[in-house]
Amino acid sequence: MRPGGDRRDAAPRMLQNPAEARRVKTGTRILLTGGGTAGHVNPALAIGAALAGPGSETLFVGVKGRAEEQVVPREGIPIRFVRASGFPGARPSPAFARFLFDVFAGTTQAAAILLRFRPDVIVGSGGFASAPVIFAATLLKKLGLSKARVFVHEQNAVPGKLNRLVGRFAEKVFVTFPETLSLFPGNGALTGYPVRGRIGHVAPQEARARLDFTVPEGRTVVLAFGGSQGSRSLNRGLVDALGDLMPHAGRLFVVHGTGLFKGGGYDAEADTAARLAERYTEEERARIATFYLARSYFHDIASVYALASLVVIRGGSGSLNEVARMGIPALVVPKANLPGDHQVANARALERAGGAEVLYEETILSEGHLVETLDGALLARRILALAEDPVRRADMSKKGRDVLGIDAAAEIAHHVLHGRARVALDPTLVPAPTVVSNAVLLSRLEKAATAAGRSYRVEDVVEPRDLSWFRSRAASLLVHDEWEARNLGVKLLGLLGATDKVPLLLALLADRTRAPLFHRLLGGDFAQVGFVRRNVFTALARLDVVDAGVEEALLAGLADPYWEVRAESARTATRFAGRLARSAEVVAALGTRLSDPNLEAASAAAEALGALGGEEDALPPLLALAEHRFWKVRAAALRGVLSLVERGQVRNREALKRVLSGFLLTSTDFRPQFELKLSYRRVLEALSRGEEAP
Repeated sequence: MRPGGDRRDAAPRMLQNPAEARRVKTGTRILLTGGGTAGHVNPALAIGAALAGPGSETLFVGVKGRAEEQVVPREGIPIRFVRASGFPGARPSPAFARFLFDVFAGTTQAAAILLRFRPDVIVGSGGFASAPVIFAATLLKKLGLSKARVFVHEQNAVPGKLNRLVGRFAEKVFVTFPETLSLFPGNGALTGYPVRGRIGHVAPQEARARLDFTVPEGRTVVLAFGGSQGSRSLNRGLVDALGDLMPHAGRLFVVHGTGLFKGGGYDAEADTAARLAERYTEEERARIATFYLARSYFHDIASVYALASLVVIRGGSGSLNEVARMGIPALVVPKANLPGDHQVANARALERAGGAEVLYEETILSEGHLVETLDGALLARRILALAEDPVRRADMSKKGRDVLGIDAAAEIAHHVLHGRARVALDPTLVPAPTVVSNAVLLSRLEKAATAAGRSYRVEDVVEPRDLSWFRSRAASLLVHDEWEARNLGVKLLGLLGATDKVPLLLALLADRTRAPLFHRLLGGDFAQVGFVRRNVFTALARLDVVDAGVEEALLAGLADPYWEVRAESARTATRFAGRLARSAEVVAALGTRLSDPNLEAASAAAEALGALGGEEDALPPLLALAEHRFWKVRAAALRGVLSLVERGQVRNREALKRVLSGFLLTSTDFRPQFELKLSYRRVLEALSRGEEAP
């Protein structure tokens, strides 16, 4: 079939409203692009439907192997493919090199498609494929080889980096949330989210007849899915929840879309089936089958929506807008730490509108590994609470239904055809999806901690309603592929007072997975790099939790191959002075660190020894540093001696005075000489205060 397809197939399927179709001139050629997930594909299809008129031809450009390959052909629209991949960050890496190659190759392929199809209008909806197509369109336009008008739709509250970039080349960028307008100051337009025309137009009885499975009458239908590709944690959490839902089997019917994803060692459909078989007996599975049905993907999602009383979904803009338009109460489990935290922003927007409740994942230690998980028992409780409260569901349905109150696809079509809005939208109808980024949050907390010192309280900086979410989000960073993200999570957990996350921090310290060879050649050692390990001890000191695991970590930290970790573990031991059950072992380990080749580690050990040890086990090794080659170590030894004196650990003070007179206080530099003498005088003053201890 040539690009554009047979008019008898494509045009009727694309028509949403015949009155709208008359506004498009005959023969208009529409190119839609975007994809990766159905959340990018479906808005493009909805916009295309609003634009299509008699004789118009439509072509979709996507990426092979992604959601569009299955979704678009079912709409009767031809599809072509280009190379594209997600932006991995600008840091040099094999992934970044591949991204650049894909952009170049994809742009070349897109240019060839554009030259053959010669579109009048190009609409990009984000995702991998949009960038090369819009780059190619911009280039061809500059060369005078294309007159296509380019438009972009941004579904999320916080746009991805590629959409921000391609938005510069678009005639107009249509946004779902008013807050997004500030990112496109010259060409942004608030339109809302374009929902597929058939969504919301299927009656329940018609839906029952159209579906190839039977939903028993009188059941509360719960639809759960993690987008077109699925969600591992949502899938597993739902399977785990079935045991707690089983006693209510006669009142519920759970419809589960597991997703199409296959790759990276995970097959969404197969993994869900395997977990079901693993967790439940044959008899239990037979019982579950009476109220639970799983499919990889529902192509007739409109019919499933028509029967649903409640949905459990991710925070993708497409899913949220569709269920809001349908008036279906939503329990949203957003994926944290995506670019701009857009899923959380989306979920909170609908929550504040009153149409959703939000449930966050947690990071746990499972069989020695950190994993993100959705607690099945908690999920079951939240499902049952809503399923058993029809008044609450009715209120959520009313508040969530069509927040903007417009047909977004028709509004976008009006912009494209007439260059202006069709209706005046009130931005106040859309709640502000404010999400403080991890970097901004860390900056605020660090400034507050510096200003407050030991009186720092996270509750003075973070609102109570946000505290548990911030802790959960920070913990999820610990499983990130990039060590910088894990390091950020470690710092945040300490400043957020997340004492319940201490086992996760200890798991990072215990992880001795070797770093890749390339990193080891550059001086690295473990996958949990030295900066991460060091900051774990800083966080532990802030959290002020002392238990067997923490003490074991302290002992291991004092023998760590990275000097900053050894130094920080010694400082942390100082913070825990007087509360360590294995104090004698820690003191012995600190004694070995006095000869550390790194002067910072040796200095920290000397101060810690004075805070934890006594006259017999700490004083002799500290005095043995009297002629150490580094003045910083000698100064630290004097501070350690001062701690012993102030703690009442020295009985023969006169004898100590005599021994201290042999301390080397000279240096070639004035400042260290001053510091050494100051430390020396403080020790003598402390020895002179009061009477000699008995």
